[in-house]
Amino acid sequence: MQDLDLNYLKYFYYVTHENGFTKAADVLHVQQPVISRAVKLLEEQLGFKLLERQKKQIILTAQGRQVYHIAQKIFQHTDQITAYAKDHQEQTSGDLCFATSDSLSPDILGPLLAQIKKQYPQIRPIHHAGPAHFLLDQITEGKIEFGLFFNVPELTPDLEKTKLAQIPFVFVVSKEHSKNKSVLESFIASREQGRIETFKLPLFDKYKQLHKNAQITAISSSSIARKDMVLNGLGVTVLPHFLIPSELKNGLLKSIGEGEHFLSLHLVERKSSYRSKLKQFVLTEIKKIVEK
Repeated sequence: MQDLDLNYLKYFYYVTHENGFTKAADVLHVQQPVISRAVKLLEEQLGFKLLERQKKQIILTAQGRQVYHIAQKIFQHTDQITAYAKDHQEQTSGDLCFATSDSLSPDILGPLLAQIKKQYPQIRPIHHAGPAHFLLDQITEGKIEFGLFFNVPELTPDLEKTKLAQIPFVFVVSKEHSKNKSVLESFIASREQGRIETFKLPLFDKYKQLHKNAQITAISSSSIARKDMVLNGLGVTVLPHFLIPSELKNGLLKSIGEGEHFLSLHLVERKSSYRSKLKQFVLTEIKKIVEK
């Protein structure tokens, strides 16, 4: 026996379900002769008659009833799949798991989550914060949908990064200690991995143009920790402007040098991942917040 043609089976199922060839043709949006030929070919494939054709109804044979009951189970499941796909073509419920570097967590997360809940009330955001190298494996495995990081190590072939925004950073010192030479020559560096000696730090090099005797006296991957160190007079660091507007305005921190320095915020995601409307919405909102 040759392989069963599921299209033929579908036509037979609808003929029986709608109790007629004409109604089945209307539901399936095909010509009635197409339906009639499909049922005939199905009978030839199976080797027995499935139904008797009457003027106003169809009558199933004993074998036809058995085939219909089986087909009913098959196509009820396919209808469920179709309905599920229609409801989930764009995610409107369930979990959205994403990650950001530590610098993006404070002040950014609150407004972002508020916008997500406003636009997608049935979405449950799950947020991870930390260095990229701690979170990339989870992105690769699909446990995290995407990540947003300033410092991105070399990626595996399954991942890709895209520049999302250019973020202004500033050198800052505690205003109380802004004339203290020792404080001005103590630089609190950011490094997410490895030995500090093995990496170039372009912003530290820029700072040394202002204070040539500056030395790295502390290292932290946490922007919150670096800000607290500066506020406590332990040195100078570089921070994203969106993290410290109130401290600059209130005079707790003072910027050093002229102008701002820009770093790229990168989106890291699987090459195979789908850019859904929800995902694009979140990325757009983050871009709006950090570029204010």
